[in-house]
Amino acid sequence: MRKQQATGSGKRRAVPEAPGGDGIDALPDDVLQHVLSFVPTTEAVQTCVLARRWRHLWKSMPILRITPQGRLLNRRGVRKLNRFVNHLLLLRDRSAPLHTCEIELSTFHSQDEPQVHLWIRHALLCQARTLTVQLSRDNNSFELEELPLISRHLTRLELCNVVLNNQILNFSSCPALEELWIRSCFIQADLIMSQSLKRLAIIDCVFYLTARTRISAPALVTLELSECWCRTPWLESMPSLVTGSIKLADCDDCCGKEDGGPCFSANDTCENCGANIDGLGDCVILNGLSEAKSLELMAEPSVYIINRDLKCCPTFSKLKTLLLNEWCMKNNLGALMCLLQHTPVLEKLTIQLCQTPSSPTGTEGSYNLTGQPFASNTLKMLEIKCEKIDERVHKILTFLSTNGIHIEQINIQQSIGSSEGIASWTFSSPDSACLALAECSVEEHG
Repeated sequence: MRKQQATGSGKRRAVPEAPGGDGIDALPDDVLQHVLSFVPTTEAVQTCVLARRWRHLWKSMPILRITPQGRLLNRRGVRKLNRFVNHLLLLRDRSAPLHTCEIELSTFHSQDEPQVHLWIRHALLCQARTLTVQLSRDNNSFELEELPLISRHLTRLELCNVVLNNQILNFSSCPALEELWIRSCFIQADLIMSQSLKRLAIIDCVFYLTARTRISAPALVTLELSECWCRTPWLESMPSLVTGSIKLADCDDCCGKEDGGPCFSANDTCENCGANIDGLGDCVILNGLSEAKSLELMAEPSVYIINRDLKCCPTFSKLKTLLLNEWCMKNNLGALMCLLQHTPVLEKLTIQLCQTPSSPTGTEGSYNLTGQPFASNTLKMLEIKCEKIDERVHKILTFLSTNGIHIEQINIQQSIGSSEGIASWTFSSPDSACLALAECSVEEHG
């Protein structure tokens, strides 16, 4: 801005304002644009009326946050949002770098739809590095267009409450993509593929297809697969994997026979007690996880897919920490035995027993057991976390003692209510733990 100064002829001439200014006006443009990036774009654009200097600042913001701020959108609201965003993208300075584009939409009930596809393509043309598309759960049938994403700059993608198909989950045209987060989505794809992906999280998603979705990500370092519905995806080789977390609950890979009851399936489609109809080989999950250094394998007792994989169990030659839950108690601890035989460098084993046993543990499974009880004696620490010290804890300790497994430290943690905290015991061997717990049991029952 420039000040007006009177001259001898009565005219005024412009003189430059002193550099700097007061308060926020003293900040450089890039700092002000960074500040604007923390508010929804609708509010950022409104700052153009503050002063002449602010008139064009919003056009070069490095972050765009497209959101109706939680409002339910009717038909008029959808059209208004479309007009605003389209004009925003048209007027934005394309030479300015776009680091992040976030599209977060609330519920919309309308014959018209937000033009999400157009906004995604425009963000990629502006070389966005991070892209988030999150819709309300009320609109989780919104299907992203069946076209692949193409970008040499995209490094992180987050998708939530949308329908995903084959094309958009093929990331061969995104060579810089390293992080992919998929939450509460409907996945209708044969294949999720990326050669560059390092971190993948698929949480609370539905896999639609009858055939298993394959995950091909050979550069993956971290994998989280949690609470997915329908059929568990099939994992291809992941030679760079360091940490993996698998949590299987109400999926279609369940069989009532795992809990001692009848099979849930009305025909022969159950792979637990019927024919294997995958056509992808016998091992669905474990082969893909075999190079990991740290693993969590959690499943409801009725989920059979991990137990079935153990029948052709690979060797986990790098695995040092392992977390299991109740499913490892099946088949008279045959599942646990099999894993310990195929983890030659395992140092820490944690077993969570958070459910009261509802059925007998069954008979020994037909697992691929080696001649010796265990592959090595590297196991240094055992943690057992439980709500109650019951027969399962004693069974694990007896199992280890019977097989001559020496463990330097055994920690047993019993949760005794959120208000009272956790009771903890530490032992130097399975025998001493069994003896101490037996004495405690005698004292408790008087």
